[in-house]
Amino acid sequence: MFDVIPPSKQLPPTTSALQLFDRAMQLRAISADIVRAAQYLDSFSDQELSELGINRSDLDDTIQRFI
Repeated sequence: MFDVIPPSKQLPPTTSALQLFDRAMQLRAISADIVRAAQYLDSFSDQELSELGINRSDLDDTIQRFI
């Protein structure tokens, strides 16, 4: 109903389109893991984070971006 191209005239998906879709699904699947890791690291003190080379604001940005 909302398709711009009628089903009988749709072209087969290109390999690059399938690869992009697969990559997007992989990234979406790991986003929960990224948030969990960032939340875990957020419990560290500022000194512990700096020793790891991580800024607290980067953790906050990462959590917001992937939620």
